[in-house]
Amino acid sequence: MGAQFVSHDEASGTVEMAFTPPDGFANMRGSVQGGLLAGPMDEAMGAAVYLATGGKLQLTLDINLSLLRPVAMERFTVKARAVRSGRKVTFVEAELFDHEGKLSARATATTLVTGWPGESQGGAGDKGRGA
Repeated sequence: MGAQFVSHDEASGTVEMAFTPPDGFANMRGSVQGGLLAGPMDEAMGAAVYLATGGKLQLTLDINLSLLRPVAMERFTVKARAVRSGRKVTFVEAELFDHEGKLSARATATTLVTGWPGESQGGAGDKGRGA
């Protein structure tokens, strides 16, 4: 997705990432096609889950995207945070700000927390040993 890490606020659990849309993301009006904004927002929410769960991965179960204004084909930022994290499910939210800092989209998602590929259900101590 071409994400660039911007910052992480440990107190609020917020992660900020920046994205520059490639030319192929433009719609006929010259702004970013709305559905393609879901990818960068999902990526930032995944980073928020990673930080909130101490390094676990996630699978997005659902995502709700609200498009508030067109997003120019310029660098934009996404701020995401885990709202509530349980043992298996984490709820996350994100806000997308255009190149002028204007709120342009919001998203919420439900994610399934997973281990790393090859990690057994037993935890990090079993990493790579199989189930």
